[in-house]
Amino acid sequence: MDIKNLKEISNKLKFEIIKTAFDKQKGSLGGTLSCLDILIALYFKPILNVSSDEANDINRDRFILSKGHACVALYLILKKLNYIDDETLLSYGDNGGLGAQLDYYIPGVDWNTGSLGHALGVIAGMALSARMNSQDYHSYTILGDAEMSEGSIWEALTFIGDNKLSNLTCIIDRNRLSVTEELEDVGLFRDFNRIMSSLGWEPIEIDGHNYDEIITSLQKSRISKKPTIILANTIKGKGISFMENNIKWHGAIPSKEEVEIARVELNQGE
Repeated sequence: MDIKNLKEISNKLKFEIIKTAFDKQKGSLGGTLSCLDILIALYFKPILNVSSDEANDINRDRFILSKGHACVALYLILKKLNYIDDETLLSYGDNGGLGAQLDYYIPGVDWNTGSLGHALGVIAGMALSARMNSQDYHSYTILGDAEMSEGSIWEALTFIGDNKLSNLTCIIDRNRLSVTEELEDVGLFRDFNRIMSSLGWEPIEIDGHNYDEIITSLQKSRISKKPTIILANTIKGKGISFMENNIKWHGAIPSKEEVEIARVELNQGE
C-alpha cells in the first residue's frame, strides 16, 4: 500500500477514534493519536506478517501494544482486517464487551495490558522462544515514553541486548507527555543512541508521523543483526488542532461541537 493510501486510512481512523470516544464517553485520545501512524504502517503497509485467516499460525509475527490505553485504534484496525466483527467492535465500553485495555481473548491480541512495564519482557520471551524453536517470526512492541522509567523495562532492555535478540523490535512513542506532566530528556532520553548502543541494541530515531521514515526503520529492523529500538518522535493528539500537545487530551472526551471540528479538519464528510 502506498503512502497516500496510508494517510487516507490515518485520517479515517482518527475520526473513527474520536467518534467512538464521544459515543461511548470513554477513551484516551491523545496517546492513541500519537501512535496511530505507527500502527497503520505495521498493519497496512504491511510490516507485520499476520492474517486473520491464519490468526493462530505459530509462525506469524507477534505484536504487543504495551500502551493499552490506545486500544481503540487497535480495535478499529482489527475490525478492518476481519479479526473482529461489527458487533464485537460496538461492544467497546459495554459491560462484558471490549474493555479500555487489551485482553488476549480478543482475536489478534497477543497479550493483556493495563499494568505498564511488562510488555518488553513478555515480547523478549516470545523472541527468545522463536530462536529456541528455530522459528523465523519477528516480535514487535510499542511502548509509551513515560513507561521507560519502569525498572522492569530496564531489566528487559539489558536481557534483550545481552541475548542478541535480533528478531525483536521495540518502538517508543515519544510524545513527551504523560498523564500529568511533560517528559524531559532524562534517563534513557538523555543520550539515547549511546545508551542503547552500549546495551547491545541498534538505535534509530525517526519522525513517528512520517511514513517514509516509519516504514524504512521497520524494514531495516527485520534484517538487523541486533535488536532494534526505534525512538519515534510523535505529537500527542496528532492531527486535531485543539488536541495537539495538550495534556488535557490524555483522558478528556470531546463535545459534540469538537467532534464536528475534528470531522472538518480530517475531511471526513458529513
